[in-house]
Amino acid sequence: MKETRELVIRTARKMFAKKGVTETTMDDIAKEAKIGKGTIYHYFDSKEELYCVILDIDFAEAKAELEKVVSLETEPDKKIAAYIHARLKLMGKLSGFYIMFKTDYLDYYGYIKKVYEKYRAFETSMMKSFLDEGASRGMFAIEDADYTAFVIVQSILGVEYQMGIDKAEEIEKKVGLILNIVLNGIRKR
Repeated sequence: MKETRELVIRTARKMFAKKGVTETTMDDIAKEAKIGKGTIYHYFDSKEELYCVILDIDFAEAKAELEKVVSLETEPDKKIAAYIHARLKLMGKLSGFYIMFKTDYLDYYGYIKKVYEKYRAFETSMMKSFLDEGASRGMFAIEDADYTAFVIVQSILGVEYQMGIDKAEEIEKKVGLILNIVLNGIRKR
């Protein structure tokens, strides 16, 4: 049974990335997976629930990857740089996340927001820990670490859509610009 549920998730992820959520039907997923549509409904009440499960899985994988990348760094500024760089690259890989943004954003905004709220708390907390560490070590001059973490995370959100539609070489250049703005704006002078 677990294998069938995972098959549905893998197939839906592929279909959503290819066609978008709106254009993908449960019939499409069932046909591609070579199972009955009723089998899908045994595991998921709706296409929206299935999409939320996929987003949850993707965000959990992204979170684990980001924690791994950051754990390799010892300096707070390097942690921030590694985090932002990895974060923007990872988001582009999430189950057609940007395909959905282009085609289904308004229709599925509520679902995305619900799933992302959990992830945003993780992001803000992690960023705050880097800022607090840098401030305690005399590297950063920050008046309000909570708000600064919030602003950095919101800034990443603000550019991630554009990053998702750019070519890989453009992403590298833009990540460098973002890191320069963030790190040089908080470095103690």
